[in-house]
Amino acid sequence: MLKAVGALLVVLSCGAMGYGKSLSYTKRQRELEEIQKMLYFLLGEITYRREALPEAMVRVADKIRPPLSDFLREVSRAAKEYQGERFSKIFSQKAEKYLKETSLMKTDLEEFIRLGEDLGYMDITMQENTINLYLEELKGEILKTEKEGPARKKMYQALGLMAGMFLAIMLV
Repeated sequence: MLKAVGALLVVLSCGAMGYGKSLSYTKRQRELEEIQKMLYFLLGEITYRREALPEAMVRVADKIRPPLSDFLREVSRAAKEYQGERFSKIFSQKAEKYLKETSLMKTDLEEFIRLGEDLGYMDITMQENTINLYLEELKGEILKTEKEGPARKKMYQALGLMAGMFLAIMLV
């Protein structure tokens, strides 16, 4: 009886891990869409309002959800405070601090940091082109996650259950 309960707990816990991975994939997709929304707002502030990047970031921070809103506020504050510091360095430090706990993959974060390297020192036209280029890459990644999403989520859940069953059989 005790072995059966233990086996059931192993199956359920592994199934829960698979389900958690599935939820993490969905969360990643939402976070990529939130970054896309943020960049569209930022693009509008830079091109149409002709705002400087730190001021545009503060305005956009009010329109999006945390942790991206916190990230934008902190980058803006640090950019205003440390005039001698390179913007790309501030951007990458704050991105690693505020976005490391998200569901974004390492490559997503690296691409986002690379965007910051190109943003800070250019004129408005180059900033607009840089954001547009990143948005195109981001659209492709979002479409990929939407297309692969249902199959991957189902696979994560099935693998979790199968791993649990395999472990339960091995332990019993």
